[in-house]
Amino acid sequence: MITAETRRRWSSEGKRAIVEEAARTTTSVSEVARRHGIASSLLFRWRREFADADRKQVPPPPAFIPVALPAPAGLPARQDRSSGRIEIELAGGRRIRVDAAVDVGVLKQIIDALEGQ
Repeated sequence: MITAETRRRWSSEGKRAIVEEAARTTTSVSEVARRHGIASSLLFRWRREFADADRKQVPPPPAFIPVALPAPAGLPARQDRSSGRIEIELAGGRRIRVDAAVDVGVLKQIIDALEGQ
C-alpha cells in the first residue's frame, strides 16, 4: 500500500522569498504565514536559520600580524624637524600615529604589513 506524502518541500529560494516578504510587510508575521499556508513557528524558524547563515558568511576580521623590524644600526643625527605627530587612517578605520621624524621606509613597511601587502 502506497500513501501520499502530505509534507511540502520548500526550496531555499522559496523560503527566503517568504522570509523577505515577512520582513517587508506592515502586517504580522502570522498573517504572512497564513497567506502561504504554513505555521508561523515555521516562518520564525526559517527567519532564524537565514539570519544564522548570513552571520556565518561575514568574513572574520583580519588577524593580528606581528612585525619584526631590524634593529637600527646606530642613531642618525637628528635633523631639525618639527616635533609634531602624524595620524594616518587606514582602510577599515584603523589609525597609525607617528612622530613627524619617522623614517619613511620603516613607516611604509608597517603600513604594507597592516594592509596585507
